[in-house]
Formats: sequence, C-alpha cells, structure tokens
Amino acid sequence: MSTQDSRSRRDFLFKLTSAVGGGVALTASSGVVRATPTARPSDSEAKPAPAQKGYQHTEHVETYYRLADF
Repeated sequence: MSTQDSRSRRDFLFKLTSAVGGGVALTASSGVVRATPTARPSDSEAKPAPAQKGYQHTEHVETYYRLADF
C-alpha cells in the first residue's frame, strides 16, 4: 500500500465525518432556536433624538487635549 492512498483515504474520512457531524448539529439545533417577533414601540414611546449630535467640545475632551500635549 502506498502512502498516497492511505493519505487520501484519511482525508476523505475526515471530510465525511466533518460533514456528517455538521449535519447532525444543524438538525439537532433547528428545533431549539425560534425567533419571536418583537413589538415595535409606537411613535409616542420612541426616544426623542438628542438636540445636538456629533463632536462636542466638553471638559473631558479638553482634559484629554491638555494631557496629550497637542
């Protein structure tokens, strides 16, 4: 028996067991996980948008600039 034949058989068996194991895991978990719809909040329950977005020059930012030696 040559080394090439045994190596190709090992590779085939490895791939076969990986595929079968993955299929079993997928089948076993398919009944367990189920998505449930969530209730969307109405417009009155929605959070109000902040008045100002983006960069805000605050005391925390000023301290960072001072300590970073810009």
